Amino acid sequence: MTCNLAAAPLQTVALPVLSVVVAGTGNVGAEFLSLLPRQQQRLANQLQLQLAGVFNSRQALLAPDLDSKDWQHALANASSYQQANLLAYLAKLPAPKVLVDITPSQDFARQYPAFIAAGCHIISANKQGVTLPGAEYQAILAALQSQQLSWLSNTTVGAGIPVQRVLQELQQSGDQIRQISGVFSGTLSWLLCRYDGSKPFSEFVLEAQALGYTEPDPRDDLSGKDVQRKLLVLARELTLPLELADIELAPLLPAGAELGNWQDFWAQRAALDAWLLAKYQQAAAEGKVLRYAACLSLQPNRVQASVQLVAVASNDPLAALAPCDNMFVIESEWYQQNPLVLKGPGAGRAVTAGGLHADLAVLAHSVILSSRGRQSPN
Repeated sequence: MTCNLAAAPLQTVALPVLSVVVAGTGNVGAEFLSLLPRQQQRLANQLQLQLAGVFNSRQALLAPDLDSKDWQHALANASSYQQANLLAYLAKLPAPKVLVDITPSQDFARQYPAFIAAGCHIISANKQGVTLPGAEYQAILAALQSQQLSWLSNTTVGAGIPVQRVLQELQQSGDQIRQISGVFSGTLSWLLCRYDGSKPFSEFVLEAQALGYTEPDPRDDLSGKDVQRKLLVLARELTLPLELADIELAPLLPAGAELGNWQDFWAQRAALDAWLLAKYQQAAAEGKVLRYAACLSLQPNRVQASVQLVAVASNDPLAALAPCDNMFVIESEWYQQNPLVLKGPGAGRAVTAGGLHADLAVLAHSVILSSRGRQSPN
């Protein structure tokens, strides 16, 4: 006897879709977008990662499922936009969706609450949002919690070095952080690793400027303010209620050197050269080297935070720093006698874009798991 059984139809499950909207098309933004097709392919069996927008301060390309390989040509032919148009588009875009902030703008970071209200997760390389005044920062966190959305900002301090993720994991595991110190500026790392007193410090500054390692006005690097902001990011990662003004800052500049324009400063650079030479000679006489370091120390009922030029012994982890590298030295309950050290390139478009994609991968896997939970039978 023959029995014919009709084959049960295969049920296909639609893959979840995560829409990505990118703000900022400079060096890092362009690199991030160039890596996106590879990320889309890597996740293709689990998630549809769709490019749904690219914009900068001038133009906006806003449409679902854009060609991630042809965004530059399309954006060049796009028109200008108003903030209201952008928010309306984001609000209509189906969830889940993520805004990737690759701008340096504080004004843009102040718009995070509006983007969150439109239903967007946030991934940011822009440290301005994490270092807003405490009340604004807490308002962003409250809005995210209310909407059950995520904010990933692991590239705001060490580019591709996962220092924030390490701090998160240590705390989640029950460890207690006691001190974070290190060199957080690739520019100042290069300058002080190269400086050997053989020629004026200002000539090393000029060389770094020619290599593109500094800001257009190198005093922006020498001021130490960027390092100060990065230390605040780490303090807030530890939920410490600090403001920028709570972090003691000693610029790598003589007093008053920040005044006037770059040409005015350059005409009086001898003061900087003499100041650094004296510091270098004193350190060398003691068998030490100069580093521009940040330090956040958590003591019982007291937090100390500072950014300043220091002389460190030859056996100090900071003495082994390579030019342009960043280093983070983490001392905790588990890492007391032998601190945990993270080091590597702390800037650069490739490592920063890679770090952003690491954050995007974390969010993507969260979306995948959430989708599987919804599809599972009760």
